[in-house]
This record gives sequence, structure tokens and C-alpha cells, in this order.
Amino acid sequence: MKLSILIPTLPERHNLLTRINNILLPQVARYATQVEIKYHDAVKSMTTGEKRNQLIQNCEGEYFSFVDDDDLVPVYYVDELMKAIAFNPDVITFCGHMTTNGGSRQNFTIKLGSEYVTRNNHHYRFPNHLCCFKKSLVQNIKFPHQYMQEDYQWAKAIHDRKILKTEVHLPIEMYHYDFIPNKPKK
Repeated sequence: MKLSILIPTLPERHNLLTRINNILLPQVARYATQVEIKYHDAVKSMTTGEKRNQLIQNCEGEYFSFVDDDDLVPVYYVDELMKAIAFNPDVITFCGHMTTNGGSRQNFTIKLGSEYVTRNNHHYRFPNHLCCFKKSLVQNIKFPHQYMQEDYQWAKAIHDRKILKTEVHLPIEMYHYDFIPNKPKK
């Protein structure tokens, strides 16, 4: 298995999961023996960090990426990741945009060696949970057992340890992160 797409979710978010599955399942079908989707739909009593850790632990892919159930990816998402995986990088980074409650679009660029800053309404980030990682390099770094900001703390731990040496950067939009303040816990 080359790639595992990991989705933390909740049973009451079925409509969001259906929406992202409608985008991902046709893409994954083209790579039946090479790409899998793993879901974790445990109850709210389990933190998002715990779900992410279990998803990484239980996935079979040489690489993994997270797609949160309330976010969106393009119809070429899997194709682009699979092309990049062929170069055997430590991480695959890319561009995207975020919105807040579906509005106030802001672009972001995730790239190895980047600072974690915002300039001119553009977010620059070092590799975080949205990227595609070589599992063997980061599987022992655990997400903190938190509902929120577990992703930043995990990314910072990887960044501070300087584990990642090589990347394939896709200078195209690969992710739409929709920030919803005070949303239900995953």
C-alpha cells in the first residue's frame, strides 16, 4: 500500500463525510491496490489527537495524509500525491486556501523550511497534518490528546526535530480548509 488517506469523523457528521467521500472515492478507485481510506468515527469522548494517532498506527500506507471531514480536496488530489510519492520524498507539501465559516478566503502555502507566519493575508506554514508524510519518519511522534490545536503541536514537534529532509512541493491548490469556530468536537 502506497498511500493512506486518514479521516477523523463523528457519526453525526455523516453528511460531511458523504461530501468528502464523493470526491475521494472515485479517485481512490483508480488505485485500488495502492491507496486506502481509513476512518475513525469514535464518540466525542475521544480527542481528535487520539483519533489521529490511532489512524496513523492502523494505516497500511507507506505515506499518509489527513483529510478532515469538513474540508475539501480537488478531483486531482490522489493523482498528484501518487505522482509525488514516486520521487520518495519525506513529505509532500502544497498550496491551498482556508475560509472561516465558508467566507473570508485566505491562501496558504505549506513548504519545508517555511516559517509559521502570515504576511499580506497569506499564510506560510511548515509541514502540518494536511501534508502527505512518509509514515516511517513520523509515526512515533504523537498528537497530543486534545480536541483542538493538536495539529499545530504535532507539526511543531516534527519541525523542531528536523526529521524531514526532502520534499516534493506541489505549487497548486490541493486543499480547502474551512475553519468553523466553536464547531462540534471531532
